[in-house]
Amino acid sequence: MTRNPLAFSALTLGLTLLSPALLQAQAKPATVTVTAQGSVQAQPDTAVAQFAISGQNADVKTAYAQAQEQAVELRAQLREQGFTPRQATWSQYSVSPNWDYQTHHITSYTVSAGVQLLITDFGRIAPLINAMSGSGSSALQGVSFELRHGAAARKAAIAAAYATARAQAEALAAAAGGKLGKLVSASVGAAPLLAPQVRLMAAEAAPAPVEQFTPQKITVTANVSVVFQLAQP
Repeated sequence: MTRNPLAFSALTLGLTLLSPALLQAQAKPATVTVTAQGSVQAQPDTAVAQFAISGQNADVKTAYAQAQEQAVELRAQLREQGFTPRQATWSQYSVSPNWDYQTHHITSYTVSAGVQLLITDFGRIAPLINAMSGSGSSALQGVSFELRHGAAARKAAIAAAYATARAQAEALAAAAGGKLGKLVSASVGAAPLLAPQVRLMAAEAAPAPVEQFTPQKITVTANVSVVFQLAQP
């Protein structure tokens, strides 16, 4: 049997070139991967008052006129409380036919619109609610609280998540008979920046339901994933 020296040399060279890569893969250190969530409580900075106006009539023009009349009344009530109509924004507008499904005829039309008002001075909320309720108006649908400037709270939540992740990684490394090595990578995953609360918290001693209130705090969360090397003790 005749051997080809060139083929044998090429095979030997290929194995020689692959050996460092194989050795490096075998020598790759073990790692510990942990994902944890951190959360902080933050005071809301914005209240969102939601209003709804509507009109219903067999004649669509009359339904529109009814809705327009409510809009005029709402603008006047906002002015009385020191707000300008331009501070309120339209969130939706619709004209919907109402059907009699037995006769398959339109019986009336409903014209509706949604309005929202952003309030940063919380001391103005209770007088607005009391004024709207006292006038018999049903336009105010509710007030929710939001955190629109949450950068500082977001950073705090990330720091809390990292501290939790590191503590869990240390415990995992110890359970594996090693210790935590250097940080290999860290990333922040998607998590809600805020969780708006949609109710007013009335004080127990308040003479009226919303005469005095404290907005509920908002929970800001962050998810952090970390990878550490697993070192020998």
